[in-house]
Amino acid sequence: MEGFVQLVHEKKSFCRIIIENPLASSNLKGFSKVMLASFTMAFGQLNDSRFLKPLLYSLGLSMIVAMIALPLGYFGFECLSQAFLSWLEGGESWWMNTIEWSLRVLGILIISVVLFFAFGSIQTAFLGLFIDDIVTATRDKNHPTVQLEPPPSLTKSSWASVRFLCLSLSLNALILPIVLIGWFLPPVGLIVQLIANGYLFGKEYEDIIAVRFETEIHLNPLKRTIFGTATAALFLVPVLNFIAPVISAAAFTNYVASRYE
Repeated sequence: MEGFVQLVHEKKSFCRIIIENPLASSNLKGFSKVMLASFTMAFGQLNDSRFLKPLLYSLGLSMIVAMIALPLGYFGFECLSQAFLSWLEGGESWWMNTIEWSLRVLGILIISVVLFFAFGSIQTAFLGLFIDDIVTATRDKNHPTVQLEPPPSLTKSSWASVRFLCLSLSLNALILPIVLIGWFLPPVGLIVQLIANGYLFGKEYEDIIAVRFETEIHLNPLKRTIFGTATAALFLVPVLNFIAPVISAAAFTNYVASRYE
């Protein structure tokens, strides 16, 4: 919540810097071009073999977590449903059977939807453990003159990933009622979800990527949220959501590296 307070109250003060590299523009008007160029270069590098290991590792580990979470979530929902049915005390009547089957279908739908939206956060958290190959590969291809710092230790990367995952799941649980209500008032739920997760994704990529550069460059919360919201939007596109973390990591690296050229 502290981050959101900072985001709301921070003044929108931006400097106009004229640099030869078009990616290095820091004014808000040109930020959409900055982001578009960064993501375009990231998409153009998807065939880089050094992207494959982080993608497969983060995707595989996320799939394992999803396969464990799905039956556990269904079991938990089933327990709640049985407790609710016992409270109704309807016996073996036909309407009790209808409610029971309706609750089972509803449980599967809710768990599947929640897992779909949470999958991006889970994969991003795992990607933080293997992101160094993406940062290095992106620098080598698009910004070869930029120097990188040694990657952080596995302990530090692991802690950052756990922290992000806990924060992301907690935040999404907190806004879940608003999102559910927003499903009946489109696009309220979608907007809330994109902005909330956009802030988290922007902050996470900044934390794990900026440390690789000699002097850490920090975006103001508004630009960081815009960048993260673009990432959150990619996670909503089926199939593309599986490679969205890698694309976003490369795009953020392109943006930060361009500031040193």
